[in-house]
Amino acid sequence: MIFQGIKEMNDWVMVEYHSTWSYGYEFMLDAAQILIDTDFKDKVQRFAVAEISGAEDQERINELKAENYIIRDCDTSKREHGVLTISGMSDVMECPVQVVFFNQTNIVRIFCPFRKYFDIHGDHVFDNYMNSVEIKAYCLAVERKAMDEKDK
Repeated sequence: MIFQGIKEMNDWVMVEYHSTWSYGYEFMLDAAQILIDTDFKDKVQRFAVAEISGAEDQERINELKAENYIIRDCDTSKREHGVLTISGMSDVMECPVQVVFFNQTNIVRIFCPFRKYFDIHGDHVFDNYMNSVEIKAYCLAVERKAMDEKDK
């Protein structure tokens, strides 16, 4: 992912990235699942969707927990949404992280409540983290496609 910039917003730091390519809903689901499986695990704090950017978020954390943190098993995820938000306590980054995906764009935003984290580690502290999420989400999509082809 390509670092676009950083800014402070209401006591939070927002870092904007652009994915290597424009993505769709399937990528959003895969990337959010990667965050859960490889980092947040059972420390997911928020799962929300919105119809379009700017629309009110629909909180779905209880549904996600009921489905053992498998996003694709949630009824909510079976219908395409314009925005997907996932947040939790990051074991990798050792801080709370919220990631927001915007369907049919290449924009991904990360929010972190600690300005000091960036003062210590620099504005690009999430670069490798986000590159890993993008690559792993792509691999997950390829794996699923291969399994679908095998089942045909």
